[in-house]
Amino acid sequence: MGAICLLLLACEDGASSGAGRSSSALTSNDGSTGVTECDSYLDQYELCMQATLPSHQFNQQQNGIRRQRTAWKTMADSPFKKQALAHVCRQAITTARQELQTCTWTGGL
Repeated sequence: MGAICLLLLACEDGASSGAGRSSSALTSNDGSTGVTECDSYLDQYELCMQATLPSHQFNQQQNGIRRQRTAWKTMADSPFKKQALAHVCRQAITTARQELQTCTWTGGL
């Protein structure tokens, strides 16, 4: 999970059992980064954390996810940066698939 935290940049400590939220895209609630791959990664990561963390730890993690979403939105201010972020987020999904095998991940490299 360490690599995930490094890629997420705003990761907070936590570990296992959250309550149910719909599996629909969370970007409608938290706002888009402007990069589809990053929205997908953050949505999937948030759903994974919700399913595996106790609610008090999930709430802390969710704050970090929202900060990351905002940071990536700010960074995605040019086509080059969007392309670079898309690559980073595809790699993050691939890494998450290997490190967080209890969750379902789509996309990646």
